[in-house]
Amino acid sequence: MHRPMHRPLLAAILAPVLLAACGGGGQDNGPGSAPAGASYQFRTPKAGAHLAYSASLADNLNNTLNRSVTDDVTAVNADGSFTVHEEDPSHNAIISGVTDQTLYPTDFQYNAAGQATAWTVAGRAGSVQCTVSGASGAPGALAIGGSWSTSFTETCGSGPGAVFTQSGTLAGIESVTVPAGTFTAYKFVSTTTRTLNGVTRVESTTRWRDQAGGDSRTIKEASVFTYSGATPPAGALLQQVRELQSYR
Repeated sequence: MHRPMHRPLLAAILAPVLLAACGGGGQDNGPGSAPAGASYQFRTPKAGAHLAYSASLADNLNNTLNRSVTDDVTAVNADGSFTVHEEDPSHNAIISGVTDQTLYPTDFQYNAAGQATAWTVAGRAGSVQCTVSGASGAPGALAIGGSWSTSFTETCGSGPGAVFTQSGTLAGIESVTVPAGTFTAYKFVSTTTRTLNGVTRVESTTRWRDQAGGDSRTIKEASVFTYSGATPPAGALLQQVRELQSYR
């Protein structure tokens, strides 16, 4: 699935949620092994799929925060849409400065292109529902070297909507090694921008998605965050890396 390549609006009112990415497996065919005319086509995960990730975060207080993440595909619909439950199995509270980096249990809804359309977070103060208006991420089909540009709005609870702009490119196919193994993967590179409370945040992300397996699991994702305008809050993210540990 396409996990939105940014932290959602809910971060401003409850907790910054890392939207998961899930899918099928693959084997290493070596770097640059894309066949002629190769292109990406999103492949829906199977109901019951379970993926485990590690995540490492660095913030502007010089803290490194580590946590685990699990994604469980709870339903797949006839139209290709599906739902995923994500949580940190340790359920540890992670507070840095004034920023709540806790990964609260979250249920996501995705369309047939693997783009998040809504989610519900079970936070400390109760559940909060978020919705997305517009295409939140790369399209479900893209040629190697192809690009996209989109704008979408995320609205959580009764808070104001936050507008995101994103541009990206499917840079190619390459080999990537993570604890779960070595995979041949599509390499997506994107930039996502949002302004909230006078702070403009730019997230530059590289994401590798399984190319050879039965569905479009994310193998690895690495993001760098930069800020301008007003001063970002204490504990704001500077870097984030997520790697696949295991799957079934």
